[in-house]
Amino acid sequence: MLPDTGREERDETQSSRTSNVEQAQSSSNPAPLSGSAKLFADAVKEEAEERVRSAKLSVLEQEYENWTGEENIKDAVLRMLVDKYKPLRTGSIQTAEEKMKQTPPKVGSTSLTDQVPSTSHVKLTPEGNSWASEPLLRATEGHQPWHTTFKVPEHAVASVKLAQLPPVSSKPSGTPLPIDDKERRLEREHRKRTEQGIRLTQARESTLEYRLGIRGENMPTSRPKPVSMKGWTSLVEERIEKARQAGAFSAIKGRGQPLARSTDEHNPFIAREEFLMNRIIQKNQAAPPWIETQSGKYLAVNTFRELLRQAWIRRVIRNLTMSHPLEILRKFTLHDIKAHRDQSWVEKEKSYHETAIAELNALVRKYNGLAPYAVRRAYYSREAEIGRLYDECAPEILRQIAERGEGGQFRPLGGGEGVGSPGSAEGHATGLQSDMQSSPAGAEGGSFMKWVRGVFHRWFGTGT
Repeated sequence: MLPDTGREERDETQSSRTSNVEQAQSSSNPAPLSGSAKLFADAVKEEAEERVRSAKLSVLEQEYENWTGEENIKDAVLRMLVDKYKPLRTGSIQTAEEKMKQTPPKVGSTSLTDQVPSTSHVKLTPEGNSWASEPLLRATEGHQPWHTTFKVPEHAVASVKLAQLPPVSSKPSGTPLPIDDKERRLEREHRKRTEQGIRLTQARESTLEYRLGIRGENMPTSRPKPVSMKGWTSLVEERIEKARQAGAFSAIKGRGQPLARSTDEHNPFIAREEFLMNRIIQKNQAAPPWIETQSGKYLAVNTFRELLRQAWIRRVIRNLTMSHPLEILRKFTLHDIKAHRDQSWVEKEKSYHETAIAELNALVRKYNGLAPYAVRRAYYSREAEIGRLYDECAPEILRQIAERGEGGQFRPLGGGEGVGSPGSAEGHATGLQSDMQSSPAGAEGGSFMKWVRGVFHRWFGTGT
């Protein structure tokens, strides 16, 4: 009950204040309000304005709903009906311009004369015989602006002067040579290279003109170049006709066949000019410098890795066949081959590997200097390249061991310590030769040696 009592007391106090203010305003001779009464009156006025403003906002919120992101069914149906059944074009329909003409905008009736203080008026009309009131030209009856003609003034006298061109100097134009010997030598070399380039360009153009038949023995040394578009058209047609008579169009590649289309031709994100330029570059096998350097780098890297791979395969097969008997070799798995290490071979081939890696890094450095930032490559390291061998060569090593053990005999590959060793090529050739001799199609003279090797292998578990 306490909150209701306080609310009633506030309402009574507010109503009493409102009545007091109204009585004070309605009186013909209002008494001056005190400070507290003035504050109460302002507060009551602000509360009344807030109530009116809140009422207007509630009405507007109820009239127009907020946009929820989806179209109302009523609005969608109305839109579809309007789109399908267009309104008839009758005389009653008026355009926006006609409506604006019928109801022109009206300016408020409040004048600024009451708000702006009065100022003294200045009379701008000329008085007396002033030139401002007289027309500049004498008026002629029936004269129109297009009837006006230009008349040369009497004081104007025609004067024509002959042009005098400056004398042409026989000396070559240009900046004088510097005083310093070094700068003079550089300037002289630059002029010499420029003149040489001009002569080469003229020689190339003369060669092309001679091949096209423009300049011959009985023809003038120089042909005037066309100035108008018609002249260029006739020149082009003349050259095309000469080329056709010479048979230049009879051996065109793809003549009478449909044109080869590309997917990029219909790509909306590639301009027509860019597509044509790319096709010309591809047909002529032209590429940016960093693309050409990239192909050379890939070739060098693949060659080095292939040589390193062959050397490691020969080394592992030779060591395993010489140090393990047949029963153990048959039990080897892929994990055992990957876990095999040969530190002596790594140390022996270290100098060759470092030299090859240095050459590869030099190519990478050159490539990174030409290529964009997004396609640059990192440098190669010897440890990373050797680490790749253990996983990549294991399946090939296991396969070759299985092939050599099918006949019950294991022989190591001859020589072949590594890529950089002197006997690498000789060892590889010896290994191939021994494989050929172990086949049934080998020579008859090697049968006794094969029998001896088989006996030693069965007795001692090794080959000779």
